[in-house]
Amino acid sequence: MQCFKRCVLTLLALGALAAAAAAVAAYNAAGWLRADDAPQRADAIVVLGDEPTRALTGAELYGARHAPRILLSEPYRSPRRLLAEREGVAQPWFEEAARTLLMRKGVPDSAIETFGRDMKSTAAEGRALRARFPDGTPTLLVVTSPYHVRRARLILADALPHAHVLVVASRHETFPERWWADREAAPQVVLECAKLAFYLLGGRF
Repeated sequence: MQCFKRCVLTLLALGALAAAAAAVAAYNAAGWLRADDAPQRADAIVVLGDEPTRALTGAELYGARHAPRILLSEPYRSPRRLLAEREGVAQPWFEEAARTLLMRKGVPDSAIETFGRDMKSTAAEGRALRARFPDGTPTLLVVTSPYHVRRARLILADALPHAHVLVVASRHETFPERWWADREAAPQVVLECAKLAFYLLGGRF
């Protein structure tokens, strides 16, 4: 009986410690996910899809002369949007909207390029960038959403082992420390943690 009680108490203590650790991790999740790099001189600025306002940070980096060109991802075309487009209700695709924002902020069209085609994930973007720089060791200044910084760095470092990848969080998307109280941030954090776990376990799209 005494052994049983000790085992139960030990399990309860371990459970309490695990819950406390999980609570601390959740409380600090925003800062952990968005820990981005300081911008440096690069061969190209890469704006990942598919949030067009990320291009505004790309324009700022270009204006600060961090790189001579900007590469825009060409994300997956969803069947629903393609259907709406065929019915005459068109919305600009990510790379179209991003290009417009860049040019409005003074980036010349000649400095804007696209890469990849119909990409469904950050892993796909990494493969497309590897094909774009097959033999070199480029320095890439990557722009993405704050909640996506850590996973993007991990995936792109795996895809481009010979490149120097720096990831910068978009300055035009809010990501509060109290993310659980924010209607937009809360689902993003939960989904991002699930995606990170999926990738670490070998999942790829």
